[in-house]
Amino acid sequence: MKQTILAFLLVCASFTAFGQQAQGDKFLADRHVARGQQCAACHGQNAPSAALPLDADKHQTCVKCHGFYDAVAKKTQPADPEEMNPHSQHDGNLPCTECHQGHKASVNYCAQCHFYTFKVP
Repeated sequence: MKQTILAFLLVCASFTAFGQQAQGDKFLADRHVARGQQCAACHGQNAPSAALPLDADKHQTCVKCHGFYDAVAKKTQPADPEEMNPHSQHDGNLPCTECHQGHKASVNYCAQCHFYTFKVP
């Protein structure tokens, strides 16, 4: 078990280093680490895994710190009422990972159909 945890931590460290070198901009996991979060804060203590654990209602672990979709939508409301809020959209409560990726570049899910140019952390 100790070897598994150590291997997982090494993988986390390599993703962090890779993200900073390859992209020039940090990945979401790098931003969390820079703010003092450990890998286990998102991935859980008992089973080091790339998958994010879900709660009984299938909410991703992101809601523990960031709140549910409606709370995030309130926090990301643009000052200009003509601008689109990516967290208030017609596809409902998408999983956070549709846009926000931990160890690779995040994506603008809305741009699959629209011409929105959201900067996605």
